[in-house]
Amino acid sequence: MSNSAIWQVQVNGNGTESGAGDTYTIDFNATTKLPSAGAYISDISVNFRRAVPENEAVATDNNELQDMGIDGLDITLEGVIGNADNDDDIANSVNKLSKFIQDGNTITGFTKGRYGLRLDNAPQWNVVPHADYGYHIRDIKLNYIGENKDLVHFVILMALGGDIKTAI
Repeated sequence: MSNSAIWQVQVNGNGTESGAGDTYTIDFNATTKLPSAGAYISDISVNFRRAVPENEAVATDNNELQDMGIDGLDITLEGVIGNADNDDDIANSVNKLSKFIQDGNTITGFTKGRYGLRLDNAPQWNVVPHADYGYHIRDIKLNYIGENKDLVHFVILMALGGDIKTAI
């Protein structure tokens, strides 16, 4: 079993990782081997954003700040995917990421986000998508490395949509 995963909820899905099935789940860090065919997360970054607008005073040296609470939560996953040049393999993580980004971030019943996240070594950021919250995939960056171009360095930026306090 992997120690991390991203999954995409489908129409009539229940939001759980098991409900997404293998076709719509990317497992990370499933083995200790080099990334010959797997996907491996090397770095996890968490960014809480707070809404702190400025109310500048005209013709004075006073600059008031307002604390308007949490503005958002972003998770950045970085790592390597192996066997990236295998376009015939639907199970290939690069192919799944391409499909994920094209399919969009919401679906009926999951309008706040349709992506789930499980990080066994950082469980406080785990989210099973729900009608009130879920992750969006903001950006995916793929950098092909190596002579054979069968390894890809990836950066996935995810943002939590909906009720953050309930989700985490």
